[in-house]
Amino acid sequence: MAAVQLSPGIAGTVVSYTVIYVPTPEFADVAPYALAVIETSDGERLLGRVEGWQERPLAVGARVTFERADERGPVFRLG
Repeated sequence: MAAVQLSPGIAGTVVSYTVIYVPTPEFADVAPYALAVIETSDGERLLGRVEGWQERPLAVGARVTFERADERGPVFRLG
């Protein structure tokens, strides 16, 4: 499997998601948080965190935008 290269601003669509309320120790500081399988505009699929789900409804088919990657993986913004 090849690594997916993401640039800030790339758009994607939520394919599947879950909200984690009981995190592993590495994610305790960001819980609860949303994880989603996201299909990017170029057809790649990847797992990433989604921010903004507390303010706006997160659903299959929702549009997201890549914001950044940190030591835990890619982070997308809902909307």
